[in-house]
Amino acid sequence: MKDQLLKYLRSDRHLWWTVSIIPGIYSILYLYTNNFTLVNSWYQLAGFLFMFIVVPVTGILFLDAIFKKYFPQHRGKLYWTYLIINFAIILSLCLFLGWRWKGLLLVGSIAVATSFFIAKHYKILVIIVCLMTGLAVFNFLYFYVERISSHEPWPVTQDYESLVFKKKPNIYLIQPDGFVSRKTAANDLYQWKGTEFYNELGRMNFLINDDYRSNYPTTLTSNSALFTSQHHYYDNGKMQGELYNARNIITGNNAVLTTLKSNGYQLNAILEHRYLLLNHPKTFYDYLNVSQTELSFLPNYVLNKDYKKDLYSKMESANKGPQFYFVEILKPGHISVNSSSTKTVKDERRDYIERMDQMTDELMTMMKTISDRDPGAVILIISDHGGFVGYSSTEEAYEKPTEELALKQSLFNSLLAIKAPQDFQPYNDNIKTAVGVFPNLFYYLAGQPVPQQTLDNSSYIFIKKGDAPGVYKYFNTDGEPVTEKLDP
Repeated sequence: MKDQLLKYLRSDRHLWWTVSIIPGIYSILYLYTNNFTLVNSWYQLAGFLFMFIVVPVTGILFLDAIFKKYFPQHRGKLYWTYLIINFAIILSLCLFLGWRWKGLLLVGSIAVATSFFIAKHYKILVIIVCLMTGLAVFNFLYFYVERISSHEPWPVTQDYESLVFKKKPNIYLIQPDGFVSRKTAANDLYQWKGTEFYNELGRMNFLINDDYRSNYPTTLTSNSALFTSQHHYYDNGKMQGELYNARNIITGNNAVLTTLKSNGYQLNAILEHRYLLLNHPKTFYDYLNVSQTELSFLPNYVLNKDYKKDLYSKMESANKGPQFYFVEILKPGHISVNSSSTKTVKDERRDYIERMDQMTDELMTMMKTISDRDPGAVILIISDHGGFVGYSSTEEAYEKPTEELALKQSLFNSLLAIKAPQDFQPYNDNIKTAVGVFPNLFYYLAGQPVPQQTLDNSSYIFIKKGDAPGVYKYFNTDGEPVTEKLDP
C-alpha cells in the first residue's frame, strides 16, 4: 500500500475519478448519515448520483480534454482547482441543503490563486479525501445497521378502523403550526393580548379545550401520533434526528386515512409548504395541491402555496361524496431553531406574538368562509405543538430536562377547537391529547358510545444532550406535570 501511494504521488498521471467520483461518494455518504429521513427516496438518490457524480465526471473529462490538448503543463493546476471547487459545491449542498454563492465564490477564487503555488501537491489532498471517504463508509454502515435496518415499524391496526360511519359530514382538519392554547397564551411567558380570538371561536360554536396537549413537541413526532392514535416514543430514542419514516406515516395509509377512505371519504391535502413531502413519500391522498414538479431532490421545504385559494377551489370542485381536508399551515411556527441565533428570549417572544396576531386573522377568515360554504361540516383546528417561547432556541429545549411548568406548557399546550353538532360534546370532553382526537371523532360518527379512556395521554420529549439523555415524560396521562426518564 505504501509503495502504491508513493508511486501515485510521484507519477505524472492525473486520474479524473479522484477529483470527481471520490468527493461525490463522500458527500452522498455524509448526507445520508446526517439527514437520512430527508433524502431516503430512490428519486432523490438518483438526483444526488447525477448531481454529485455524473455532472462532476462530465465536467472534469471535458476540461481535461482541453487541457491535454492546449495546456498539458497546467493539468495539475486544473485538478487542484477542480477538486476544491467541486468538493465545495457538493458539500455546500449537503451541509446547507442549498447554494451559498458568496462562500463558493470565495473558495473558487482561493482555489484558482493557490493553484499557481501548490497545485503540484493536489494528490496529497486527494489521499486525505480518500481517507475521509473510508471513514464516511464506516460511519454510514454503523448508522444504517444501528438505526435503520434494526428499525421495527411501530404503528399497529386500531380498533376504529373497522367502524362504519352513520354520519358522514365533510371534515376539515386545519393545522396552524405552533399555535398555543388560551391557557398558555395568557401565561407569564407569552402574555399575548390577542386571547379574544378564542372567545370569537366560541361564539362561532367551536368547542375549545384549554388543557389540550400534543403528545410530542415537533410537527413530525406530533402528527405521527395524531394520524395513528398511538405513541412511537421516538423509536425508544434510536433516532437522534427526525423520527424515522414519519412523513411516510403522516401522508401514507395510516389508521386515520384508511378509516376515512373505507367510509367513502375523498382525501384532500392542502399544504402551504412541502415540509411533509421532502423525502417524496408515497401519499394516500386523492388530491394534493403540491405537484411532483414542485418537489426537488434537495430537501428545501419553502414553497408558499396559496393554501386558502387552493382549499376554496377544491371545495368548489369536490364531488358529492364526503370530503376530508387536511390543511397544514407552517405559521405561527415557533422560535428560532438554531442556538447560534443572536435573538434574545424577549426578541423571540415578540416575533412569535407578531406571527400569532397574523395567524388569528387568517384563521378567522378561513373559519367564516368554511362555515358559510359548508355549514354542516365538522371543523377541527388542531395545532401540532407549542411555540417554545421562554427558550432562546428550540435546540435549548432538548439540551436538558426542565422542571418548570410554564416551559413544559410552552412545548405541549396547543390549540384545539372543534366545531361539531351539540351531541359531540361528550366525545370532545374525552379528548385530552392528539392520540385521542380521531378515536373519539370516529366513534361519534359511527354512533358508538364514548370510548373508554384507556389511551396514554402523556407528553414526551427527547433530551439529546447533557448527563442523562433519553426520552422524558413531561406530562402524565392525567395531565399532571412530571419529569420522568423512560427506561430504554
